[in-house]
Amino acid sequence: MAQGPGAPGSPAGHPEARPEVSASRAPTPTASPSQEAADDAPPSSSSPWGLSSRPPTASPAVDRSPSCQAVRGGMAAGTLLEAGLARVLFYPTLLYTVFRGKVPGRAHRDWYHRIDPTVLLGALPLRSMTRRLVQDENVRGVITMNEEYETRFLCNSSKEWKNVGVEQLRLSTIDMTGVPTLANLQKGVQFALKYRSLGQCVYVHCKAGRSRSATMVAAYLIQVYNWSPEEAIRAISKIRSHIHIRSGQLEVLKEFHRDMTAGAANKETYHTSQT
Repeated sequence: MAQGPGAPGSPAGHPEARPEVSASRAPTPTASPSQEAADDAPPSSSSPWGLSSRPPTASPAVDRSPSCQAVRGGMAAGTLLEAGLARVLFYPTLLYTVFRGKVPGRAHRDWYHRIDPTVLLGALPLRSMTRRLVQDENVRGVITMNEEYETRFLCNSSKEWKNVGVEQLRLSTIDMTGVPTLANLQKGVQFALKYRSLGQCVYVHCKAGRSRSATMVAAYLIQVYNWSPEEAIRAISKIRSHIHIRSGQLEVLKEFHRDMTAGAANKETYHTSQT
């Protein structure tokens, strides 16, 4: 039976890249606003074959009023502003992460933590950490929640990971304010489950291993251990105390949990009907 979250942390003492190891305790992280767009509903039909009887130029599904256009323009501008701010603050905040990884005492933050026998959650996997992750931690998969510019100079490319026997899955999410999509959470969880079935490990990361990647790991725990989003977040925070799940990220985890629960119920109904 698989060992649950709370397994011992990374092995101690290695000559390369050593800003990691133990975990501290802290209360469950708080949350703050974010983004997500609803799927468009299919157009209604008045014909028996599902074809609209309205002229194609008069579709009511598109609101072209000035107020609606202004709202959409404002949302697009807001997203661009968030992305631009994330780029400006990337290196200063990364340096802060490096500082917290090196400073001793209560201010110290480990670079990564093992969450369960399969998943490690952490900050950017710097090139100097490659040997440690592959040889000591048995990492064969990497889930990258960063945008491409965040990893361009400091981390292995997908080809470099492949050269050392590691598969990379990039699920780009804007730094600081971004919320992983439901589809990306599902892709990441299936990726981790593949390596879990092989007895191998997956390193899940963003810039600091606090928010985007913690959301992905929470989804994995919800799937594997049948926990609620709140239970998954608490389990992670007991191991990696400085995670920070924002309100939008919590909402998409709740959506992931609802979909998982509904799928399990449908599967149970199907099996019952076959017996």
